[in-house]
Amino acid sequence: MREILVTGFDMNAKIDQRQEPEVEASRYRALVDLAYDAIVTMDEQHNITLFNRAAENLFGYASAEVIGRPIVTLLPERFRADHPRRVKQFADSYQPNLRRTSAPRMDETNSVYGQHRDGSIIPVEIAVSRINLNGGVEFMAVVRDITDRARLMDLLKKQATTDALTGLPNRREFLEYIEALLGNTDVFSVFILDIDFFKEINDAHGHDAGDEVLRALAKVGASMTSRPCLFARWGGEEFVAALPGADASVAYGIADALRKRYERQDFERVSPLESIPFTVSIGVVTRESDEADVDTLMKRADRALYRAKKYGRNRVEAG
Repeated sequence: MREILVTGFDMNAKIDQRQEPEVEASRYRALVDLAYDAIVTMDEQHNITLFNRAAENLFGYASAEVIGRPIVTLLPERFRADHPRRVKQFADSYQPNLRRTSAPRMDETNSVYGQHRDGSIIPVEIAVSRINLNGGVEFMAVVRDITDRARLMDLLKKQATTDALTGLPNRREFLEYIEALLGNTDVFSVFILDIDFFKEINDAHGHDAGDEVLRALAKVGASMTSRPCLFARWGGEEFVAALPGADASVAYGIADALRKRYERQDFERVSPLESIPFTVSIGVVTRESDEADVDTLMKRADRALYRAKKYGRNRVEAG
């Protein structure tokens, strides 16, 4: 190739200068409607002034239905009263000239909630900008649906605090619960439960049968009382319970009633595996008035459990 011919023309010469604002507005609207994320703007009176196609899909409203309506139309009821304060707080602190490492946000986190036209709640991520426009102010929000992400985070959080075999809270969740109880002065009790001779059950019937015993025990333990409580898997064949508001005598009564249910096999089996009898030993302690340490509390419960096993098993010992 020896030569290249280039032709061009001056766009400014072809567009009537009086038409440029309309052309720019048309380009802007086209760009906004092409966006994958919802884009919503509001004026100083907090009324919606722009609502793109992605916003229509996200919130279920046509643009014509919401233009001019209050922005709180798109918020769950419980957030509406506080929204003006958050807008003012954001506007007063907005500094567009500072380099940001994250999107501008209206509160401590840019993950908030919207409300669909049908009333369903939508977890969203939002980036907000303040725009000076013809002597006035507008706020532009880019809104992204994070329903799938929120669902995944909830799942991961549940997996981190739930025992996979029994579905009970795990040790981590139980310890956090006890820490919260220790933060106040109310009375509460805890107990540690251990399945008697569990290794022999596994050896004689197999690990599948052993797992069924653990699941059956968990189901009964989780419903042992109508009082507020947390029943959790401590590890292996050991389980724990926290009983807020239960003094020593109440906690002992609950633990012994549970022990008797296991001894009598007074519960419905959900597995096709054979019914395997088992008993449990339980150590119960009540928080002392000056006790503020989880380890100390649980060590006392463990010592009470040791005595229950030492004195013959299938019994409850108080510490």
